[in-house]
Amino acid sequence: MSASDDAEHLDEAVRPDLLLPDEQRIARIDRDRWIGYGRAREAIEELARILRSERRQRPDNLLIVGASNNGKTAIARRFIARMLPPENPDARYSTIPVALIQAPNGPRIPQLLTSIRAALGQPAGRRESTAQLRAEAYRIMRGVGLRLLLIDDLHNIRGSGVATILVELREIGSVAGVSLGCFATKEIAYALRQDDQLANRFDLMTLRRWQIEDPDYWRLLHTLGRRLPLRAPSILTDPDLASHIITRSDGLIGAMTRLLRQAAVQAVRTGHERIDRAMLDRVATTTPASIEALATSAYL
Repeated sequence: MSASDDAEHLDEAVRPDLLLPDEQRIARIDRDRWIGYGRAREAIEELARILRSERRQRPDNLLIVGASNNGKTAIARRFIARMLPPENPDARYSTIPVALIQAPNGPRIPQLLTSIRAALGQPAGRRESTAQLRAEAYRIMRGVGLRLLLIDDLHNIRGSGVATILVELREIGSVAGVSLGCFATKEIAYALRQDDQLANRFDLMTLRRWQIEDPDYWRLLHTLGRRLPLRAPSILTDPDLASHIITRSDGLIGAMTRLLRQAAVQAVRTGHERIDRAMLDRVATTTPASIEALATSAYL
């Protein structure tokens, strides 16, 4: 059969996956995939605007806040993948307009500076003082033309002494002229309260939990159904099924896509070839709410 036979329920790019052996098809199913839903596109467009903006004494910054497992890291990685220029082996100097780092665990300035340098292609040397790390990090930021620094999991900086790392972040903008795009859970508000100057320099964007009445949720389900290579249509927009999915995932897109991927794997392994309530019931739920319920169970 051809890849398009009886596969109109799938996006054209996905249809050839139906010709793969089951184990390869499962590998294609069980991978991260980008879904460009509305709020994610808005975040990427705003980051792109900041990247293109003229440099000024007080650069634009963006803080994207959402629950854990609700798509923040996926947005950061998607933006980096789209915006990094291709390598030019003939260039005398590297140009890196945007970089992504992980926030250090705790208010640790040396780890922050080391992460910046590593992301820009220059790991720190041995036994460098914080002052040396800082001077070299600022030098390389200017040297590669860094314009936007993305920091994932900014809430990790919480702890005693957090004020010092907030000053460091403020200086990256004031001294190096680099904008910040930060991703964090709502707990970051408590940290930012310690530096009003920095907090006032961020525009805020919120990634809310998905709601059943959100039109974007139904579009998301439709898109996911068309991108999972199963031989039979999965009617994820059936109201009962849609309600069950959002309840099982606590409204978190990461949990939602994981649930549907695992249900699709079960559909292939059992020969069922579609996602329905029976396949969803074969998947264990591991959202924060389910873990908390297990932790408070009388059986523990």
